[in-house]
Amino acid sequence: MNVFSEALSAGTLLSVRSLERCWHMLRHVPPRQILRRLTTRVCERLEPWRVTGHRKALDWAKDRPLPPLPPRHDLARQENDRLWLRVSWGWREFSWPPPWQPAPPGRESDSSDFARLHYMEYLESLPEDVVPGLIEAWIAGNPRRHPGALRLSWRPYNLSIRVVSWLQEIARRQWDLSATRWGPIRDSLAEQLGLLERFLETDIRGNHIIRNIRALLWGGAMFRGATAERWRRLGSVLLEAELEEQILTDGVHYERSPSYHCQVLGDFLDCRVALGPGELRDRLDSSIEAMMRALLLLTHPDGQVALFNDGSLTTARRPAELERGFRHVLGAPSPPSCGAFALPQAGYFGWRGEAELFILDCGPLGPDYLIGHGHCDMLSCEWSVAGQRILVDQGTYQYLPGRYRQLSRASASHNTLAIEGAEQSDIYGAFRCGRRARAELLAFESRNNGFRFHGRHDGFRILPGSPMHERVVERSGQGNYRITDRLTADPGRKASIGFLLHPDCEIERLAPERLRIHHPPAVVEIHADAPIAVEEAAWYPDLYVRVPTRRLRVPLAPPGERCVKLRPNPSSRD
Repeated sequence: MNVFSEALSAGTLLSVRSLERCWHMLRHVPPRQILRRLTTRVCERLEPWRVTGHRKALDWAKDRPLPPLPPRHDLARQENDRLWLRVSWGWREFSWPPPWQPAPPGRESDSSDFARLHYMEYLESLPEDVVPGLIEAWIAGNPRRHPGALRLSWRPYNLSIRVVSWLQEIARRQWDLSATRWGPIRDSLAEQLGLLERFLETDIRGNHIIRNIRALLWGGAMFRGATAERWRRLGSVLLEAELEEQILTDGVHYERSPSYHCQVLGDFLDCRVALGPGELRDRLDSSIEAMMRALLLLTHPDGQVALFNDGSLTTARRPAELERGFRHVLGAPSPPSCGAFALPQAGYFGWRGEAELFILDCGPLGPDYLIGHGHCDMLSCEWSVAGQRILVDQGTYQYLPGRYRQLSRASASHNTLAIEGAEQSDIYGAFRCGRRARAELLAFESRNNGFRFHGRHDGFRILPGSPMHERVVERSGQGNYRITDRLTADPGRKASIGFLLHPDCEIERLAPERLRIHHPPAVVEIHADAPIAVEEAAWYPDLYVRVPTRRLRVPLAPPGERCVKLRPNPSSRD
């Protein structure tokens, strides 16, 4: 009886916990999005039995836009009747034509690899004579009524990327579209865009709806007739609304992921060349210019973006590629200024030099109704010196639920203060978050060759004493940093501050509280007012990539504060 009572009590607690999480998650989502999600799920089940009426064939437009971004030549290659596809972890081999559906049980990364296979962005890397045949192979191997089609091959997000990939290759390579083989390809594009109209991702929004919009606008520009005009009008209406919603006044995309910021900026450049003259294009130009300015501030000296929140170093276009596309479409971008900078709506603050970047995160996880890409990284930081990354963000290992997904998002994985057994926000599943922390900027002031930042968050308020984590960062004129972390109350648990090092960093211990870090040509010194522990860790620069590294860990006895000093280019005599 006691065992039964204990099990019942535990089950009740779990149910209450689940309801609480659900409430915290759903109370921020607009009812129209919840309704859209429910109706979409019903329509997905009915789609295989949907009767497709007669559709009048589309005509190709005579004047077609050209892609604004240069083709990439390293996404795929064909060798000996095999397709080699570059994925996040390396090169994956497929037969020719590829098996479009993964065979269970598969690799850990299968979901990501096969999604890329269906995106077909790699067409730009393949020879001209094989691209039409590969498109025909996809059409033959992926009927709309295939079981599970809406979960992979005909999933609206995947479909949106693939449609633009096909259309851009057609425009770039200037094929003779009067040939017989282009009729089925044209009809497939019409069918895919027709499905996209029915399943627009207005329940998710964010970067997903931007990809939908890009596909609609390119469909409207590459074809002519009433159907194409409907796609163009629908894409324009949606774009106008999302520009207002998704681009913050400081130019950062509202999901607050530098990686997704790159993706959306690239999508906007694609939308720009598909739009005709008018007020909407002028509005889009303003957003693109603001996003380009922000991107230059979020880019490390190595040419890659910071890794706050979800994202990776290769899933989106590199900043240099986006800058070339920007220059092609709108002219040369304004060079980024050196010195202290603030992107207050996004919550990014720091210092940029010619070969240095220090950046802090003091913003929300994302828009309240879409924080699935957010991490528990409030008051975390990244640091590059002499062109080399020293302190790195954890990165993202996977999007599927599991241990590594949780680690990617956990407080203890980021360069901030962590409390044993607690998280800043209640992250769970793959993209879920219940209770969420709130960050607050208390002060940011630019000083002579430096700055002073003071921020805090309330993510640990549910613990005994309702402790607040405060962080003060000061940069002096010599490029030295002083980081002071304070916990305002004792939560009754161990607390510590972590700093994840780039894998190429070598550690030289000078004293229990003092380390010298070598990442040539950068040499920095880290000095704490408590012993610094070095623990084994891993960095996730790309999906399904784990690179061994080390994490520095400094204990903090709450309530109280701990100071860590970062000093670049120390004298060898020190």
